[in-house]
Amino acid sequence: MNSLPMTTAEKMLFALLKAALHGNAGTEVCWKSCTDEDWQQCYKLASTHGVMALAWDGIALQDAGCVPPRALKLTWGLAVQSYEEKYERYCGTVADLQDFYAQNNIAMVQLKGVGLSTYYPVPAHREGGDIDIYTWSAVKSIISDQEANRLADELMKKQGIDVETDHSPKHSNFYYKGIPVENHKTFLDVFRYKLAAPMNELLHTLLNPREVKLCGGIYQVHIPSPEFNALFLTFHAAQHFGNGIRLHHLLDWAFLLKKYGWCLPKEVTDERLLDFICALTHLCNRLLDMDIPVKGGEPMVSIVYEQMMHPLYPPHGGVPVKGVFAILRYKTKRLLYIHRMQAMIFDHSLWRRIWESIVVHIRKPKTILMRG
Repeated sequence: MNSLPMTTAEKMLFALLKAALHGNAGTEVCWKSCTDEDWQQCYKLASTHGVMALAWDGIALQDAGCVPPRALKLTWGLAVQSYEEKYERYCGTVADLQDFYAQNNIAMVQLKGVGLSTYYPVPAHREGGDIDIYTWSAVKSIISDQEANRLADELMKKQGIDVETDHSPKHSNFYYKGIPVENHKTFLDVFRYKLAAPMNELLHTLLNPREVKLCGGIYQVHIPSPEFNALFLTFHAAQHFGNGIRLHHLLDWAFLLKKYGWCLPKEVTDERLLDFICALTHLCNRLLDMDIPVKGGEPMVSIVYEQMMHPLYPPHGGVPVKGVFAILRYKTKRLLYIHRMQAMIFDHSLWRRIWESIVVHIRKPKTILMRG
C-alpha cells in the first residue's frame, strides 16, 4: 500500500497514541526537531479527535526530549485534569441512574462511554460526550421491555426533567444532574439504514451485560459483551463515515482488538460493512503498530483515512460562505457528498435523505441559513 500523507503534527500525534496503546515509546519521531507550532497543532488535533488525554499518556512514555512548550504543557495537563474530574462525575451519574432504574424493575446497560473506558490503560483518559444507555425490563412478569424503556423516560419527567422524544426515533434525550443522556430505543439507526435492522436484532442477542468496576471500585455499572461492542462500535463508526468519523472511533476499535482480538460475530456477513471494518483494522495496523490478521477492505483504507484526518466537510466546521444562494449551494453539495460516502457502506435512499433534511428545516426554519 502507498504511505498515508501526514503532516509533522499528525506524525507526532500517532506516535503518542501508539505509545499509549502499547505502553512504550516509539522511535520514529525526532522530538527535538519539533517546533512549538508543531506541538500546538498536535494538541489541537488531539482535542479535535477526542484523544487529548490519551495523547498525554503517550508524552509521559517518551524520552526526555519529548517536551511540549511550557505554556502548552500546563494547558494540556489542566485539560486532562479537568477531564478526569468530568469522568468521575459521569461514572457516578451512570451508577446513580442504574440504581434508580433498578428500584423500578428497569435494567440498564451503559453503551460506549465510561463502560468502554475499561478497555483503556487509564480509564479516565478515554474521552466521551454524552451518556448512552439502553433500558429494558428487569422483571418481564411485571413489565415488558418496551414498557420499561418508556417508563425510564416517564420517571425522569416525574422528577421535573424535560425529556425530548421527537429529536430522534432512535433515542430520547434528557439531562440528569446536568449531564446529557440518551436513552436508546434501538441500538442502531434502523429507521435510516436497511442493514441496521438485522444488525440491531443481532445486537440484542449479543448484549449479555456484565458488571465492571469504575474509579477504583467505587462504582459498579453494567456494560455489554465484547462481541456486542465489536459490532456496535464499528457500525457506529460507519454511521459517521462521511460525516464526523474521528480518531476516537479508531482508538476504541484498537483497544477492543488489543484486549479481545477479532471478536466480530460471524453473523456479520455484509460485504460492504465488512470492507469498512477491515479498513479500520488495516489503519490500526498501519497507524498504531498493531498486528491483527485481516483480509479485504484495502481499497477503502485511504478513503477512510482521508475522511478521518482531512474531511472535505468538517463536522463542526460551520458553513464557510455567506449569502442565501451560496449557503444553500454549500449545504446541498455537503448533503450529496455525505450520501455518496455512506452509500459505499449502506443502502439508503437519496430522496429519503433529502426529505429528512427538508422535514428538519421545516420544524426549525432558522437552521436553513444557519452558518454555525
